[in-house]
Amino acid sequence: MIIWSIAKTTVGDAMRKKVLQIFLVVAIGLIIISLSFSQTLSFSTREGSSTDIMLVKSFGLGLMAMAGWLISLVMCVSLIPQEIERRTIYTILAKPVKRYEFIIGKFLGAMLTLGICVAFMGVVFIGVVMAKAHGASVAAAAATTGISSAEAGVQKVQMFDINMLWSVVMIYLQFVVLSALVLLFSVFLTPTVNFFMGLGVYIIGVMASMTETLANSESMNLVLKGFYKIVHMIIPNFDKFNVTNTLLHPEAHITNVMRYTGQVAVYGIFYALLMMMLAIIIFEKKEV
Repeated sequence: MIIWSIAKTTVGDAMRKKVLQIFLVVAIGLIIISLSFSQTLSFSTREGSSTDIMLVKSFGLGLMAMAGWLISLVMCVSLIPQEIERRTIYTILAKPVKRYEFIIGKFLGAMLTLGICVAFMGVVFIGVVMAKAHGASVAAAAATTGISSAEAGVQKVQMFDINMLWSVVMIYLQFVVLSALVLLFSVFLTPTVNFFMGLGVYIIGVMASMTETLANSESMNLVLKGFYKIVHMIIPNFDKFNVTNTLLHPEAHITNVMRYTGQVAVYGIFYALLMMMLAIIIFEKKEV
């Protein structure tokens, strides 16, 4: 009950932040605007409609990813320092509230806020793609009036792609991991340092395949190979969450997207729990 109360308060505080509202509104607005981008292209052939829909998917997922890491960083860097600065943490900890309850409540509130934001963007994104697919379908039907689709060389446009849903889930999961990491940093770093630290870790994590290649390179000396192996092991592999390539490039092979999503979800939850355990241990020993 205490954890849930802290989580609800955290959600309310976060959703009232102007900067968070701006990120969300701008991202949703740009996703909707992307609906008009493809109107400059022709829907008269299958190649044209596929290109249009691919453009909308690429733009929408890119915006969601960008808004996701901005929201995660801006929201989580100040979760703990803000309470210390306002001195409200002394009032909270003076009550029968355990320190681990405070950390878990804060993290749960951040995850709910992130979930609300990603859900809003995801619903708009899927709606825009479906609207675009419907437009392509209508245009293709009009172009082939009086002749069969086979004769016209036009194939039916898919209205809903389940990979869109998995992509939205993956975007949420990767920012759960990033938020856990930034929350850990917020226990002992200032917000400004934490912001750049979190951003740096995220960039290195996205390039995990590169650090893995360097760690296994035969031409690399042992010291550097060991360094890259440690980096690859410690830094969360955000590249695992990037299934947008499968969505945008169907030739990329993930045989079972649902199973892959489950495996990555387990990886993300394990990493987030580990970060929370470290945050609780450090916060228990912190003089506040």
